[in-house]
Amino acid sequence: MGWDKLHVLRFWFAIATMLWAIPASAEKLTFDHRKHAELKAVLDSGDPNMIDFNNKNPRYVVDLIAVKGKSAKDWTEALEIVARTPNAKVRNAKDWAAELGRGAIARCKPAITTLAEDDTSITFELVAPSCPSARAETTITRIVQGKRSLFLLSALIKGVLDQTTRQQWLALLSSAHLE
Repeated sequence: MGWDKLHVLRFWFAIATMLWAIPASAEKLTFDHRKHAELKAVLDSGDPNMIDFNNKNPRYVVDLIAVKGKSAKDWTEALEIVARTPNAKVRNAKDWAAELGRGAIARCKPAITTLAEDDTSITFELVAPSCPSARAETTITRIVQGKRSLFLLSALIKGVLDQTTRQQWLALLSSAHLE
């Protein structure tokens, strides 16, 4: 299927919406997608089947971009982007990381390793081999907090993560910041 200018514009509008899903007065999350070659190729392809955008709840907007696989519904490696409004239970990046860890531990007893942490962000890896209820065997997540928003970027990998791909994901996640 060929892509005319209208389809390409719609695709990039969807990407922009995904990155700036919180109201205009809120922060914007940016990251360098070029740091992961296969993610860049998927985004450059303009294939809408590789992206699933869910904004049914404006306080919790989720995007999933399939990096490897047939589609955003059938993937083996993906990038998940979540923008959410803080609440009484989850006020900052550390609270959200703890919430995610508790949920994962209840299901799978994964190995959770904090990779980086500062006042406004946390990056951690969750490895849950042989866990049927886990979405991915390996998840590397960075959560960044702003004044009015929280953002999560997760590399989801079904299977074992090789070192080259791991380094690409870590580079992409470390590039994430708010504007």
